[in-house]
Amino acid sequence: MRFESPRFGTIEVDEEKILHFPRGLPGFPACTEFIVMDHDKETPLKWLQCVDRPEVAFLVVEPEQILLSYGLEIPEPVLAFLGWRKGSGDPRDVVVFVILTVDGENLTANLRAPVLVNVENRRAHQMILDDPQIPIQHPVRRELEEKAEQQAG
Repeated sequence: MRFESPRFGTIEVDEEKILHFPRGLPGFPACTEFIVMDHDKETPLKWLQCVDRPEVAFLVVEPEQILLSYGLEIPEPVLAFLGWRKGSGDPRDVVVFVILTVDGENLTANLRAPVLVNVENRRAHQMILDDPQIPIQHPVRRELEEKAEQQAG
C-alpha cells in the first residue's frame, strides 16, 4: 500500500504492518489505521502515522525509554478489547507507547493516555487513565539526552 503524507512524502507500507484502532483515537475518531515509523536511528522516538488521514501523525515513545518506574496495569476488559487473554499469549505481546508533545524547547509525554498495541493481531487502543497523580505533561527532553549520551559513550 502506498500513500502520501505531508510530513514524510510518499510512504509505502506492507498492509501486514497497519495497526487498527477500532474506536479511533480520542479527538480523532475517523483515524482508525496507523503505522509506526522510526523517527531516526539515534533516538527511541517513533511516529504513529495515520493512514486514513495522512496529515495526522503523533510523535511517540515506549514509556520505559523515558521513565523506568512507569508501571501500567492494563485492565482485563481492555486486554479483551485488544484480543489478548490470560493464558493465550505473553503480556509482552502488548506494546505501550505514550504520545509526546513538542512546545518550543519543551518535550513532554502524556503518561495518562497510553497507546496499547497487541502485536499479534495489530489491534490498538488509547487508554485514558483516571489517576490525577499520573502526569499529562511529563518532561522528557533530559531523559532522552542522557540516554543518547549513554549509548554514544
